Amino acid sequence: MNDLSKLRYEAIIDEAFRESGTGATDFRDRSFLPNLQRVLEIPTRLPLSERGLEGMHANTLRWLVNRLRYESDVTRHPEILEEDVSDPIVVLGLPRSGTTKLQRFLSADPNVQATAAWAMWNPAPFPGEKRGESQLRVAWAARMMGHVTNTGESYQKMHEFAAWEPDESSFIPLANFDYVMQYTTAPDAIFLDWVRSVNRVSPLTFLKRMLQYLQWQNGGRKGPWLLKNPGHTGELAEMAEVFPRATFVTSRRDLSATMGSSFRMMGEILVNTFDAPLPSRFARETVEYWSYELNRYQMQKAALGGSIRLVEVDYRSCVGDGISVAREVYAKAGLPWTPEGETAMRQWELSNPRHKLGSYDYRLEDYGWSSETIEAAFGPTGPDWRGR
Repeated sequence: MNDLSKLRYEAIIDEAFRESGTGATDFRDRSFLPNLQRVLEIPTRLPLSERGLEGMHANTLRWLVNRLRYESDVTRHPEILEEDVSDPIVVLGLPRSGTTKLQRFLSADPNVQATAAWAMWNPAPFPGEKRGESQLRVAWAARMMGHVTNTGESYQKMHEFAAWEPDESSFIPLANFDYVMQYTTAPDAIFLDWVRSVNRVSPLTFLKRMLQYLQWQNGGRKGPWLLKNPGHTGELAEMAEVFPRATFVTSRRDLSATMGSSFRMMGEILVNTFDAPLPSRFARETVEYWSYELNRYQMQKAALGGSIRLVEVDYRSCVGDGISVAREVYAKAGLPWTPEGETAMRQWELSNPRHKLGSYDYRLEDYGWSSETIEAAFGPTGPDWRGR
């Protein structure tokens, strides 16, 4: 039986106090601690591998340490909470629907603020880093990503990981321990039932604070943030509440393609969680999870109507005509279109052709699914979601 001792509540809290270097013996904001206790219950119910337990311990410790370092800095510099991050451009869409390409393409514009992977993993400076410095965190992210992506060559083909590349903002709200995407790498049904009952404003408010923190470190506002997180697709209303001037762009792709590609990716990811992840099980969990989120998106979009800035584009445009998509998004957001920004986007595309690290394939039937059963599982949304 694997050792759970490092994931005991008191043990990991004490370890975080020691590692943070802040001298703290308690959290100034204790509201998240009951959430932490629920996350720490997950490995008592799931048969996580030794590597899975190590990953959960490392992530949980890192999130706690970042919170402590943030609290220390915001106590000394309360002006952090005055930074304006209210107007991000937010890329939405199911996994494997061109959202990473769109995020990185748009992030090439120097007039927006990109969510570099190193910053999403460690928004708080390491000891020894002065305000505005990030070299230690960049080096840490590069080492970590080398470990995460060594499970097989195909993972990098599906999602290129690099410390400086813009990456998902999903890594930050996980540190509130009540964020629904925790389920995607630790699929515990009891946790999912609970976290779906939680108001998502709380973890997204934590995301806002970390963006304020990063912006302050970088010397203040230099344009809107450019965010991407498939998880935000199902929380359109909560994102609009936390970021009231946000502009959203949703990429739509055929559900069979997004789910088939997601099955392949989840197989790569979950070998870090379980000794032998069962394809039929994680495929079923993937479809259930994302059908719930997409239907939530559709309902929230209908309820919000014209009160939000939203652009919907199909996958072919995202991967084949990024400039047109960018122009539409900028117009919706009220941002100036600059030659500098356009040149940077075009150069990024030239340097990053599709499948530059190689291609991969997948077959729905290998996971027990077909195009028809996937469409049926998504319910009323299925026939309506035909962006290709």
